[in-house]
Amino acid sequence: MAFAQPINHSQVLVDLISTKKWFEIEDYYRQYKDSIDSEFVRLWYFAETENAFNRPFDAIDAYEKMIDIIPHNMENSALASFCGHLLQLCADVQEYEKGEEFCRKLISVIEKNTNIDSDTRLTAIQSLTPLIEEFKLRSKTYPKKLTITKRKADNRGEIKLIPVKSRNDILFNAKWNGIELRTVFDTGCNNAYIYNRAIAEKIGVKFNTADTIIMNEIYEAPIRCLAGVIDSLELGDFCIKNVPVMVNIETIDSNDSYQEKCDSVFNSWFDITLGTLVVRQLGVIDFDFVKNTMSFPQKTNTINKKNLYIDRNTLFIDMKICDENFVSSFDTGGGGIGLRINTDFYEKHQQCISVESQATEDSVTIAGCNDASRKYRHIYKCPQIEIEINNQMITMINDCEVAKDKENDFAVGTVEGGYLGNSIFKYCKRATFDLDNMVFSVDN
Repeated sequence: MAFAQPINHSQVLVDLISTKKWFEIEDYYRQYKDSIDSEFVRLWYFAETENAFNRPFDAIDAYEKMIDIIPHNMENSALASFCGHLLQLCADVQEYEKGEEFCRKLISVIEKNTNIDSDTRLTAIQSLTPLIEEFKLRSKTYPKKLTITKRKADNRGEIKLIPVKSRNDILFNAKWNGIELRTVFDTGCNNAYIYNRAIAEKIGVKFNTADTIIMNEIYEAPIRCLAGVIDSLELGDFCIKNVPVMVNIETIDSNDSYQEKCDSVFNSWFDITLGTLVVRQLGVIDFDFVKNTMSFPQKTNTINKKNLYIDRNTLFIDMKICDENFVSSFDTGGGGIGLRINTDFYEKHQQCISVESQATEDSVTIAGCNDASRKYRHIYKCPQIEIEINNQMITMINDCEVAKDKENDFAVGTVEGGYLGNSIFKYCKRATFDLDNMVFSVDN
């Protein structure tokens, strides 16, 4: 008689963590937490989920405890994943000294790991060693960390939104170094970002680097920028200090009509982006599209389910389409963009997603105003689709696209999900980001 093997819940949890399906991972842990017999795995769960659900400093604390109990025979792939997640987190939240310290500790751990051959050990140490210098450089580049304080605990700090014709961008005035700039609320951008160097010089950005080329990691688009710091930002009742900023310094080619048009649009539309590094620390952000205001209540009365997470300062949202979970990146700076569905999800649920018969070519401009910053894709237009956000049904009309095939999937989104831009806001009377509890809710 054959007996069923007992389930190793610790291993199942480790395997789940590698999928980054954070809502499933959290549900699994809650159900089987008493059966997780490994303290290391338990800490790994807390480190990864605290990071995803916007508690990065709690995540760093959990990672630090893990370093002291890393098994000496830990598999190389798992150890590499652990190192990568921890050090990326330190970079994301400006914990550069911690990052340097962790690099040294991890090198010591790798030297003692009995499950790694000498060549792999040498390669791992050689990859960590230059990161020490990178963290040192970042500490010099940004000697003062971003800090956010609220001056009046009971004041909502209401801000008027600026209407934007034919777009759904959230635009408002805020004071950067004491100078009022048109600011766009952009969860698709990590730091503050300025397209026009003249604006950076006007407000006195302190540049930390010489002319350099950065790579947009998602689109592999080279963008010439300068890195710098803005001393202060006044936003409602928030007083924000030492805001990292990237300043675009792409040269305008007068022979490139697209580039000239792109630059003109960006410069006339807004002055600066407010990216996720700041946004994620503002707590509750309420947008009233009837009153046309943005405010920062102390808390929400919502009992809605957690549906947001952050990965590398990119915001993701869990919705429902065809009564199935659909996780997409959520870019509030994605002007004029609605919902984009990747191939895997469409192929599984095409019976309830109607698309036009012919594919069309589409392009998206990312960060720079040149051809290298454009991503060309072939998509099927979806005239109408229903999505569900925390029990609220929204019918999107002519604001949905489906990738023609995997080569045309929207790289920012999850494989079985996609991308959500700010066209969603035109269907809402109110939208609330509760970034303390990682809940996005709408009233339509």
